[in-house]
Amino acid sequence: MQCLHKSKALMASLIILLLAVIMTGCGAKDSGDPKYEAQVIAIEGLNQAGGVAGLSITEISVAELRKLPQHELDASYKRTTGLFEEFKMSGPYLTDVIKHLGGDLKSYAGIGVLGSDGYYCLLSREIIDATPNLMLAVDIDGNAKLDEDNAPARLAVQGQFGPYWVKRIEKIILYQQIPEKAITSVWVFNNLAEGIEPYPYEYYGSKDDAIDLEQIFSRLDHVDSKAFFTMKSADGFKKNEVLNMVKSRYYIKVEGKDAPTNVSPYIKLGMNVQNIAWVSTNADAAVFPDKMMEYMETKDIDGQKGITLEEILYETEVKKVKSETFDILGTKGEKITVAGQDLSRGILVPRPDGSAAVVWEKSTGYENINDLLRIRLVKKTAPEAQAADGV
Repeated sequence: MQCLHKSKALMASLIILLLAVIMTGCGAKDSGDPKYEAQVIAIEGLNQAGGVAGLSITEISVAELRKLPQHELDASYKRTTGLFEEFKMSGPYLTDVIKHLGGDLKSYAGIGVLGSDGYYCLLSREIIDATPNLMLAVDIDGNAKLDEDNAPARLAVQGQFGPYWVKRIEKIILYQQIPEKAITSVWVFNNLAEGIEPYPYEYYGSKDDAIDLEQIFSRLDHVDSKAFFTMKSADGFKKNEVLNMVKSRYYIKVEGKDAPTNVSPYIKLGMNVQNIAWVSTNADAAVFPDKMMEYMETKDIDGQKGITLEEILYETEVKKVKSETFDILGTKGEKITVAGQDLSRGILVPRPDGSAAVVWEKSTGYENINDLLRIRLVKKTAPEAQAADGV
């Protein structure tokens, strides 16, 4: 009988413990400040019945976020400065937030996260899939009431660089589709920017030359405001911005510490993309050859070291190379038309001033170009396009 009483007591204790665990997982302590708990995050683009993207904006409060299943995360990320940040974070997974509002995170091509300070970051489907514990952190290091630099919630993107960890989340935009790029020209950035008056941008106490992207875009044939502006650094980090958000007061700093790097009043220091190797719009890419040399495979031709033109195009996300034809254009008006299959026999050789030469294997018969302006896809005529497609 005594054993039976002990068993019942043990069972009761286990049930109480289980209930405590369940309650902990389904809710979190609040800040004790009703005004703080009433802050909302807007969710734009939720699917309506039938899978149609809604135009209306749904809101969810901090208090509602706390009622969803809470998860703990030993969070850490690498800042673009190379330093690591570590936190104890807790909050609901974004998957659960979207599900609670009637959507399915898996059905979207990507999400945009906007902070109340104007900072924006796009998370592609690839990033979302690689981060199953993507979290809206409502508690950081045991603080249920986040400071002004983080409140009302912060995005936790474990395994990704610091710029993905958006603070002060104001809005989450769910994209049904992300416009695909179709890169047709790859420029040398310094030559594309030739003649643009640099803006002296202050960066860590130093005023360095920076190029206004609005002026760069004015030199391109077609910039689609619905597309995304992409930046990739020499360490492999790639970040996308909505083009509309980089058309004004957004610069590429081209000298000094961490250059090339993106700077703007909307970007806090330390959240920049440093040592940029290339950038792109919907149809144009621009490269910083010396930075590409830091991580790409090189080739020697006649004692000069560079990256093959073929690899330059593939790296900047030109979709087809070998089956296409390209014009190689110099700053002095030079023009060489080259079959895509020959681009592996020419290299881009960086110069100390930021320019780059094109050097060919002598057996190609092509003339070297001392100062490359851009590589441009030759558009096919209708009959040529049909022949290439096997029509």
